Amino acid sequence: MLRRRRGFTLIEAVVVTAIVAALVSLTWPTFGARLTHHRLTAAAEGLAQDLAETRFRAAETGQALHLSFSGAGADWCYAVARSPGCDCRGALACQLKVVRGGDWPGIQLAQARDAHFDPAQADPPRGGAELVSNQGERLRIETSALGRPQICAPTAVGGYRRC
Repeated sequence: MLRRRRGFTLIEAVVVTAIVAALVSLTWPTFGARLTHHRLTAAAEGLAQDLAETRFRAAETGQALHLSFSGAGADWCYAVARSPGCDCRGALACQLKVVRGGDWPGIQLAQARDAHFDPAQADPPRGGAELVSNQGERLRIETSALGRPQICAPTAVGGYRRC
């Protein structure tokens, strides 16, 4: 009498593993690009939110607040601070919040302009930055004439208007 065997043979397991490995290797670059795109949009949205929050807090308290950038490329940071030029690279009493580029792997700071929100001055703040992913996507965050942050894309980035 023949016995029914249960399970898989070693050859069947190796073939299935090879097929799965081939499929994963085909999708991995797409996954990496999507992850970098998500990091770029999250960093840009976070900066826009910090600009909006800084503007709101300055108007609410009646005191000047500043968003100052330091560094460039992959080694960048910015600080929301009570005084202009407050360096984000160290722990200082003037800082209210610090964001570091290391929190966003693959995202570089191409250019930046500090933003100063002073309710006592009539001049609108004109700060902002341009962030670049290692995939070449760019997002620019700027403050409008009214001081509101806006995000646009110098290169085609899904979900954002062109600059």
